[in-house]
Amino acid sequence: MKTSLFLFCAVISLSFNLKTQGQTVDEELMKAQALYKEGKPEEATKIYLGLMEKYPKNREAVQGWLIVNMKRVPTGELDAIKQLEELELKYPDNTGILFFKAFIQAEYNQMDDVLKSTEKLIALEPEDGLNWLLRGQVLEGAGRNEEALTAYQKSTTLAPENADSWHNLAGLHAKTGQFDEAIFCFNKAVDLAPNQPVFIYNRGCCYCRKGDKANALADLQKAVSMNPQFKSHAQTDTDFQSLWEDADFKKIVGL
Repeated sequence: MKTSLFLFCAVISLSFNLKTQGQTVDEELMKAQALYKEGKPEEATKIYLGLMEKYPKNREAVQGWLIVNMKRVPTGELDAIKQLEELELKYPDNTGILFFKAFIQAEYNQMDDVLKSTEKLIALEPEDGLNWLLRGQVLEGAGRNEEALTAYQKSTTLAPENADSWHNLAGLHAKTGQFDEAIFCFNKAVDLAPNQPVFIYNRGCCYCRKGDKANALADLQKAVSMNPQFKSHAQTDTDFQSLWEDADFKKIVGL
């Protein structure tokens, strides 16, 4: 099964329609993006910081700030954590800052820190599905699968339109051999994001492990047609091992 992390995509897709001095937040964000592209990072940063102060739940402002500032420091994301911690002291109510700090901590396997960050995040925003999704990923990475399952389930309840929540829940079900539950969740993810080939590929992996050759090959064929890189991946993916000598499988992956 191919692991994927689409949190940044999920965050980008969030829409905010708040007002700030007669302009929508989206307009302010677009202005900041334009300034950055024009080579004016300081002016862009000023707008992002203003939005962080006025709208502490707006993750897009924090994300924009990261894009501008992570490229201006020599050691990238590790320095970004330090800068986010400094921002957190300045804007203690901004959950967007805490969210991205936790995200980067997770990327660098800073498990103790990210567990604390996600606990704090959920305490501040217990009804935000993305917070529970991030918490679930952290717990799963720590091998705490039962707790991760609860977090993913909470995420799908609070944000049923988020395909990544369903995909992660499906992957955990598959990991623990609960194939029917996994396929149900994969179907939800694919319905919500039909253009994500990794969702279809991973569902095919699950079908194969369940012993459903027809659906496994159908999903593999579709995933390969959307992204040919899955041809080589499937040849070494042990989820498909039972089909490695199958003629139809070989045809799909180009052997």
